[in-house]
Amino acid sequence: MHHASASNYTLALHDEFVLQLRPALREGAAIIVVHGPSDSRIPVLAPCDLLLTLDEPEVNAGIESVAAWLRHLVVRTPDLERAVARYPRPVVLHRLADIAKEVGNRSLARMLDASAQSVSARYSSPSRTGVGTRIIVPATLRTAPVGEGSTWEDAQRVRLERQTLDIAKIVADEATSASRAARRALLTFARRAKAHDTYHNTTLEGYKIPRGLSDAIVNGDPLPAGQSEETIRAAMAVQRYARAFDLVVSLARRDDPITRSVILDLYEALFRPSVDAGLVDAGTLRSWRTSNVSLRGWRHVPPNHRKLRELLIGFETYAARTDVRRAVRACVIHLEFVTVHPFLDGNGRVARLLLNLEFVRAGLPWVTVREDERMPFFRAIERAQVDGDSRDYAKFLWLAVQNARREMSSA
Repeated sequence: MHHASASNYTLALHDEFVLQLRPALREGAAIIVVHGPSDSRIPVLAPCDLLLTLDEPEVNAGIESVAAWLRHLVVRTPDLERAVARYPRPVVLHRLADIAKEVGNRSLARMLDASAQSVSARYSSPSRTGVGTRIIVPATLRTAPVGEGSTWEDAQRVRLERQTLDIAKIVADEATSASRAARRALLTFARRAKAHDTYHNTTLEGYKIPRGLSDAIVNGDPLPAGQSEETIRAAMAVQRYARAFDLVVSLARRDDPITRSVILDLYEALFRPSVDAGLVDAGTLRSWRTSNVSLRGWRHVPPNHRKLRELLIGFETYAARTDVRRAVRACVIHLEFVTVHPFLDGNGRVARLLLNLEFVRAGLPWVTVREDERMPFFRAIERAQVDGDSRDYAKFLWLAVQNARREMSSA
């Protein structure tokens, strides 16, 4: 499931429903059970009961997910009647009806308005419900064709549009030169940074290995005998990343779009040595995860594995957009990839390789997130994912680009 709100409760997208992960507020509320990370079973409010608990601050904080949910929501009349009997809240019903109208679900809007009128004859206008003034439904959902896509596809489109606009305000300057000579210079700089980049991308993921040993492995030296099991695992991670790095440098010479096939090629390069050593099942090299995952210690929960196909199609569509400046698109691509989290392992490394692939194509230098920058970088990503605030994330990456430019010019 996927965290989607910054308020004091959590909204989670699950199949067609937005479900509230908090105890029922009143006795007798309808409860259903959903499968969470590691197939845990979580009791949550049923959709109709959830509808009647949403106050204005909660709706406003999670408007992207709430609006995407209401765009597709279909409820049974008896379920709604029972929920209204338990939670007689006409203003809330009118508010949600106004949102449903804006996103094109007029059938649901009529049901909600009728339910509100069964409780109170007083009509709550949009000025009272706040829709259109205090609560702004994303334009992407207001103009999207009705009957297309799914809840999570809509939520992804809104998320990508918001992040694109927010990041574009910070990533305002961009190299314009796309000449072959300029790209050759950028790739030369990247190759010189390969050992440095490999060490930090490996240790960033928790592997522990001395810098000198990591550099030696990148240069093709054999691993000295007598190493601990932990060092051997780290050494294999170094070797795997170095292979994937070389593939990205090769891909950066061309302007082919990032597709699911390219992603799987990168993932295979990253894990092929482990497959050859018998440590990883070969069948996982060309496939997405087939189970739910959680990230210990972090607020973001990657989406249900059943949503991956559609989310990756949406990712691929965004990556091919030509109406978004390449530097901005690179930042959004990285952020969306770690948000979708399509693999059980290696997502961060693949995402940073995709980021640099697009940076180089945009005429920007290869950037490395150092191991000592791990927490500020990951916290900035988390704020973008969970709180909907991409500013720190964009500022971090754009500062890294400026630092890499200075390093490249002084080399």
